[in-house]
Amino acid sequence: MTVCFRAKGEPDLNAIPEWLSVEFSLDAREPRLYSVWVVPGIAEVVIALGTLGVDGSVESWKTHLESLGFEDVVQVSCFEFFGPRADRDR
Repeated sequence: MTVCFRAKGEPDLNAIPEWLSVEFSLDAREPRLYSVWVVPGIAEVVIALGTLGVDGSVESWKTHLESLGFEDVVQVSCFEFFGPRADRDR
């Protein structure tokens, strides 16, 4: 299952790991607003190998994103990113 977030901040976008997809929100009313989603196929493997200090919970993902420089991390429905099939298929 994919987990999606909105976040602010000034992360080092060159340091974003492969298990995260990060897009700058061009339609944002506030500067530095990002859309972030967890890429399940990669994240699940990294979690299973124990190389990522995330247990899969929303809170652990939020903590991980904050450690990368994101601020005000808020979980949102993936519907916002992917449309009507998002929450069912991801």
